[in-house]
Amino acid sequence: MSPNSSDEDPIWTRIKAQSEPLRKKAPNRKNQQKPEEKSKPMPGRPIRDGNLGGGASQAEVARKAAAKPPVREDGHRRIRRGRVEISAQIDLHGMFEQEARERLLGFLQNQPRHRAQSILVITGKGERGDGVLRRSLANWLHNPEFSSMVSGFAQAHLRHGGSGAWYVFLRAIK
Repeated sequence: MSPNSSDEDPIWTRIKAQSEPLRKKAPNRKNQQKPEEKSKPMPGRPIRDGNLGGGASQAEVARKAAAKPPVREDGHRRIRRGRVEISAQIDLHGMFEQEARERLLGFLQNQPRHRAQSILVITGKGERGDGVLRRSLANWLHNPEFSSMVSGFAQAHLRHGGSGAWYVFLRAIK
């Protein structure tokens, strides 16, 4: 049956009569404004005075991360399977960057460290998956005031918060 035949189904004929095309003609592109050009991102600033806040360049963070492995090799399997024994947790999401940094430092300093232990640090994912705290945590943990207490860190398993949380492994004091 062709679409123009006279023996069309009466239901189909009614549907065609009631429907309208979605777009009658192509939009006039001559009158549309051109999108504004986005400004180029500023290059990262060098790290000064041990301040590893949000100002560290990505290259600097990568260099520091390569210098110290975040987790011992034997711990990778436990992390991948989400079998990390968590001795304490702290929730930082919703805080400003400086407030969260100070709260985390105080929290880690007050943890009993007679044995190595794992802390779950919840940073949240941030809007569009690019949270300030989530980005900054690795920088903080490479800072000397944190690195003296921390032996490593890794992104948490999905059951513990996934990309919005981190395992932080504390050094044992002997």
